[in-house]
Amino acid sequence: MKYHLLYKFSILLAVIMIAGFGCKGLSQTEQELIQPVTLNYWTVYNDVAQLQAMASEYQQIRPYVRVNVRQVRYEEFDRLFVNALADDVAPDIVSMHVRWLNRYTNRLSPMPATVNVANIAVSGTYSKDTVVTQQTMQMPTKTILEKSFVSTVADDVIIRGSVYGIPLALDSLALYYNKDLLDKAGIPEAPQTWAEFLDAVKKTTRFSADGRVIQSGVPLGTGKNVDYSSDILTLLVMQNRAKMAIGSHVSFADNVDRFGAGHPTIEALRFYTDFARPTKEVYAWNTQMESGFDAFTRGKAVFYFGYAFDLPRIKGRAPQMNLEVVPVPQLNASDPVNVANYWVESVVKKSRHQNEAWDFIRFITTPDKIKIYTDATKRPSPLRQHIADQEKDPLLAPFASAVLHATNWYHGRNVDDAGKAIDDMIEGYLSPVPDGQDGAKRDIQLIQQSAQRVQQTM
Repeated sequence: MKYHLLYKFSILLAVIMIAGFGCKGLSQTEQELIQPVTLNYWTVYNDVAQLQAMASEYQQIRPYVRVNVRQVRYEEFDRLFVNALADDVAPDIVSMHVRWLNRYTNRLSPMPATVNVANIAVSGTYSKDTVVTQQTMQMPTKTILEKSFVSTVADDVIIRGSVYGIPLALDSLALYYNKDLLDKAGIPEAPQTWAEFLDAVKKTTRFSADGRVIQSGVPLGTGKNVDYSSDILTLLVMQNRAKMAIGSHVSFADNVDRFGAGHPTIEALRFYTDFARPTKEVYAWNTQMESGFDAFTRGKAVFYFGYAFDLPRIKGRAPQMNLEVVPVPQLNASDPVNVANYWVESVVKKSRHQNEAWDFIRFITTPDKIKIYTDATKRPSPLRQHIADQEKDPLLAPFASAVLHATNWYHGRNVDDAGKAIDDMIEGYLSPVPDGQDGAKRDIQLIQQSAQRVQQTM
């Protein structure tokens, strides 16, 4: 309510100020500089209240600019955006998932080195005069992106030499757990290593008399009912010193026919799917169960691999849960890896207000504004200078500590199809080998076919 009232007041003030300018003898050039501008801003998972608050602050600096923030559902974004472009009513600014950038590059505007906007000042001691001048604002340089932001940002947003967005936050995977369920299982501390994690899953998974899982140690091992299944498998592959892709070449199947069962991807796939195999000691999940998120928030699962943006979702569904978070285990503690999952703020190529749109993005992604945003939303900052401070927050620290070594491997055109190819590989690997077929060859073919499908999206 506070932000809403502040936003309405700022709009009213802007209208009064702009109306007043015309009455105080501004030149035609000055009046043209402050013609009212409305920026339409579409976001998916960003905090709308925080964006509206920053829009109100920006309007105090540039009273002639109004920013309308609209939240769009993830599954509807592509259809709405394409239709808006076709009808010439596209938004000016969009929150773009980092894995969407290459899909939409032709519809986005590369960030300019500078932008020109109007500056409004009031001078005079006794007789107040309004002075309107054109101001040139410097946008963040590539060097700033490379030095001030964590490494993955420059790798992701600089495409063919141009910058296509700046992030407000940057997320990585961590391990949530229900402390009460861990205590009941007699486990005093959360696992720090994969060996400790496997032991904790075995001790916390409960079965009915007929062998059904009634409490899962962790929702893991399948594709379609495990949140972020492809990201978790990617994490395991990368921890096993393999690369999902090298540039635009999908590489996770390279030499799989040569190394067979010892290939890093097969080893990661075997480890991941063991949690969904009834014959394994770590069996805790299967394809017939509900979604992993639902199981965890209903107290039917002890651990959950998720992102920082899941925190308010979990607390909203399970406010009484004794919730804690630890970093994901690493195979090599001296060379940690994690998966980056984040959004960047971009300008649409069809926007008629390029200068104001980029200037607003510049305004909200300054270090002080990013700190305000990430503190309010409990999300990791993409700026190196904020990490040490965020590591003091017990719930945020596991995510913040990982952003320095978090990377995004996917730079293709259809991340949803790529994710489905990986999920299908998981489900195929879980399936029994048909009679008469060599199991090792089947597994190799599954990985090669999945890599080929992902390659088609690059």
